[in-house]
Amino acid sequence: MASTPLSPQAKRLRTIIVTLPIMGATALILYKRVFLGEEQRKLPRDGHGRIVEIKPQVAKVEGQS
Repeated sequence: MASTPLSPQAKRLRTIIVTLPIMGATALILYKRVFLGEEQRKLPRDGHGRIVEIKPQVAKVEGQS
């Protein structure tokens, strides 16, 4: 980090630089949901709290070892 502390004006500028992209992304997502009717993304709930196997089952071909 910087060896000298930031001035109040520099702190405000840093806050603006950090928050503007976050606000822009949030506004875009809300616009898509409210005005374009896009559905909210949801996490898959296949396991309902149980352990779900991640790797797909590989079918064994009969006659081969």
